[in-house]
Amino acid sequence: HAGYKADSFAAAPPMAPMAEEESKSTEERNWRLVTLTAFATLGGFLFGYDTGVVSGAEVFVREDLSLSTSQIEVVVSITVGFAALGAAVSGAPMQRYGRRPIIMTASALYAAGSATIGLAPGLAVLVVGRVVLGLGVGLSSMAIPVYLAEVSPPAIRGRLVSCYNLSVVVGQAAACGVNVLARATLGVSTRWRVSMGVAAVPALIQLVGFLGLPESPRWLAQVGRLEEANAVAASMSAEATPASGDETVSLGAALDALRREAYLRRIFRLGFGLMALQQLAGINTIMYFGAEILIYCGFKESQSVALTAALAIAQGVGVAVSAPLFDLLGRRLLLLTSCLLSSACLAVLAVAFALGIHAAAHEALALLAVVTYLLAFGAGLSSGPWIVNAEIYPTKMRGLGNAGATTVNWATNYLVSALFLTACQSPRRAATFAALAAVPLAGAIWLAAVLPETAGKSLTDDELKALFDRPAKRLPCRRRPPAKLGYHGVRDEDDPGPENPIHSAGALEQDGAPGSPVGGGADSSRGSGADADPPRV
Repeated sequence: HAGYKADSFAAAPPMAPMAEEESKSTEERNWRLVTLTAFATLGGFLFGYDTGVVSGAEVFVREDLSLSTSQIEVVVSITVGFAALGAAVSGAPMQRYGRRPIIMTASALYAAGSATIGLAPGLAVLVVGRVVLGLGVGLSSMAIPVYLAEVSPPAIRGRLVSCYNLSVVVGQAAACGVNVLARATLGVSTRWRVSMGVAAVPALIQLVGFLGLPESPRWLAQVGRLEEANAVAASMSAEATPASGDETVSLGAALDALRREAYLRRIFRLGFGLMALQQLAGINTIMYFGAEILIYCGFKESQSVALTAALAIAQGVGVAVSAPLFDLLGRRLLLLTSCLLSSACLAVLAVAFALGIHAAAHEALALLAVVTYLLAFGAGLSSGPWIVNAEIYPTKMRGLGNAGATTVNWATNYLVSALFLTACQSPRRAATFAALAAVPLAGAIWLAAVLPETAGKSLTDDELKALFDRPAKRLPCRRRPPAKLGYHGVRDEDDPGPENPIHSAGALEQDGAPGSPVGGGADSSRGSGADADPPRV
């Protein structure tokens, strides 16, 4: 550098290739992340398409096969029921074999189920296809959010998991568009077969695409494949946690840990409760039976099928707007706001049905309430439960935790979809939507008390424990004075002391206190549940 002045040394040419190489490396990592996200979110698109297409196709199926209301409920809810089953049985395989094989299995089931429905000659084969499809939906909805969360850099983790939920809504909107096109161009007997069967194409694309994608770095580290884990993590700017020596946690070991550790119970209650809240808040009553609800609101059948696309787009707008906000504003704010707004919109819809849909103004009010509800739901409750569940479980229990949470989601989904049409018959419509409005309101109160903020945190197992391992709140109580001390500080044997000592080492350790005030510090060898007297001095 002899020819350069001292003040220009920082701009010397040898530094430029290094900066250029670093920029190129960053660009390559970004493209890998974009490619991975695109193929992973195809699972969300299929999830949305295969659950949303039935909203309009059930009108075609009823018309073609002359099905009763109870038979239509079976066609709709059977997929949801087997999605719950698929999610329930997939936790242990996902822990043992990884996230990627489960996602590829889901893709194959999507393709097989869609093809079966497309070729179905009647109700029986249609139901079989919906069963296979349900298994694929269950596996996919459990594995893909976890996979995306584990390959994402912490700063954009919420955004990428939200992309999965956005693709779900895009799939629902695409399904509505296909239904409209099928109604306009196809005959009665082919409409529902084409609209449901065409989903086999994106399923096969995802299956082929995942052949070239890596496994989750956190899972690789968990099973001891540290070199692979670090290589994948570096290529994605993600994190790999160190191996702990055990590949999986069995269900029995997980239940034993839940009995022993209060912070794990808080985690599982939060994860499972969020999933139940999402479904009991009524979203899939509108996504599955949107055409029926719009008919209840006074619209004609042809109008209702077309308007279901607008409903899916409304939810999609909410999800798209909230995707960056989950990282910028946090999970708590968006979930609480979404709960309160969703409750208000469902209450307005209940009032509209109570007044009676007799005038154009009442139709407009009902439609506005439905669209606003979907915007509000999409802005928080659509993505939030999946984001939080993908983050909060310890690494060794992540598969089991997400399998259980997804099972809860689909079980409550099944309950709502199986009972909604019957519950929403004419005399009970206002009461049904009033009951649905109460759920997110109660959910907001509950979440305000139990949901910690996870945005931007690395969420290692130690950090999760610190986040959830807080002492339980106790009511104020009157403490007894300390025991009288005799010679050399030994407690006087004539003084029995407290009947139920609160200064025991075990009680203090359970509350997070440093240890016994008499013994000079906690004894780490004691169990957390020990109930012994303070040691003598």
